[in-house]
Amino acid sequence: MHQAYELNARTWRADQSAALGREATFDDLDDGFLDGLVDNGFTWLYLFGVWRTGERCRQHSLDDPALVQQLKGILPGFTLADVGASPLAIAGYEVDPSLGGDEALARLRDRARACGLSLMLDFIPNHVGLDHPWTIEHPEWLIQGNAHLAHLDPLSWVTLDGRVFAHGRDPFFAPWRDTVQIDYANPFAQEAVIREATTAAAKCDGLRCEEAMLLLPDVFHGTWRRTMEPFWRRCIDAVRAEHPGTLFLAEVYWSREWELQQVGFDFTYDKIHYDRLLNDDAERIRGHLRAQMDYQSHCIRFLENDDEQRAAARFSNTDHYRGALFLTGMVPGMLLCHHGQEQGRRVHCPHRSLRRPPEEGSEAHRNAYRELQRMLSEPARHDGTWTLLEPLDGGGHSLIGCLWTLPGYHSVLVVVNAAWHEAVGHLEAGPLALRDQQFQDFLSGTVPFTLTADSLTKTGIAIALPPWGAVAYRILGLR
Repeated sequence: MHQAYELNARTWRADQSAALGREATFDDLDDGFLDGLVDNGFTWLYLFGVWRTGERCRQHSLDDPALVQQLKGILPGFTLADVGASPLAIAGYEVDPSLGGDEALARLRDRARACGLSLMLDFIPNHVGLDHPWTIEHPEWLIQGNAHLAHLDPLSWVTLDGRVFAHGRDPFFAPWRDTVQIDYANPFAQEAVIREATTAAAKCDGLRCEEAMLLLPDVFHGTWRRTMEPFWRRCIDAVRAEHPGTLFLAEVYWSREWELQQVGFDFTYDKIHYDRLLNDDAERIRGHLRAQMDYQSHCIRFLENDDEQRAAARFSNTDHYRGALFLTGMVPGMLLCHHGQEQGRRVHCPHRSLRRPPEEGSEAHRNAYRELQRMLSEPARHDGTWTLLEPLDGGGHSLIGCLWTLPGYHSVLVVVNAAWHEAVGHLEAGPLALRDQQFQDFLSGTVPFTLTADSLTKTGIAIALPPWGAVAYRILGLR
């Protein structure tokens, strides 16, 4: 089982510097923190925002009145020193000197490995920052325009050192004005990006690839009207040839997840699951979970990350949060938890902020997170087989059952009523129907009860839950 903990390196540094009374680096990310992650079942430490940026990109942030106003509203004692360049508009794959540079990262990686953690870093393949040396040394690797285009559409084009470049973009949103678009129609540019990926992979165990679907040939052509050769398979194979075992994780949207899994990505973001937990009915959630295991086991499940608003804010009703959290952690794939989620923090910190706001967080959201951590520690959840338990005879349509079984160990069953109304019904028993079973409430520890194999076969498991209610059972098969 894979679990990843996302840590914003910049805001962590600000917190740690304040605690130490001096400027902190990765050498100050102590072993106790790493051991705590391992104790809570995490296998990956994903560090967000480690790469070097430049002054042009920071100036872009300083010139953004909406950003400055937002930070003034959430950061006590705000100053312009709290504003940084976007961590996704990089000047190169070298660790920012303020974090201790490549040397401090290497020492952290060694310490993490000694604790049993693998290290994941960002790879940003679609574009470079305004300060990247390619704008001067290799402008032919970037999409260029002319003064006429810059005049007609100044939001999409930028003039740097006398040359006009296209800003990077997602075709459904405004251009990222602190970036320059790489020209994937140029095979030499593709080779250069592969070399960059290899450089980044040398410093970690896995790469999270930002907006990976933008480099699918049809997407690139639709955005830029340029034809490119397929990129991802060559990139992944080349990196692994030099750094065997490198894990590739794709940030991906628009239902292109399976396609990216097929070209070599180990895991893909599951925004579909997130959106359905937030907005849709139980049948659509269940329909997504009916996908084949060779797809599901390669999904990354989350309720928040650096892009999304805080889960405690989006899922403000704590029953909704608790049920959605259980349906995130008790399904196959990699679970991603975001720094501060475990504290029930509600205030989202923009990418370009170098500090996060002080916050107590929600105790109810913290309790739900702790409950999930307890269930994740069960051997059946780590090493067992997952089964989606369906409603029996059409009853209890909003009840979703997630069963984990492992021979020789307790099974774990979580049932969530994924609806805003009460649900009463029966779930099929699946593999539990093979023998009599003893059920005990996992979280409250109430007196166990027994269901016979005959009753499990005929009537299933009776469940009654309030709106977005959830129940978890530890189950022992009886001889």
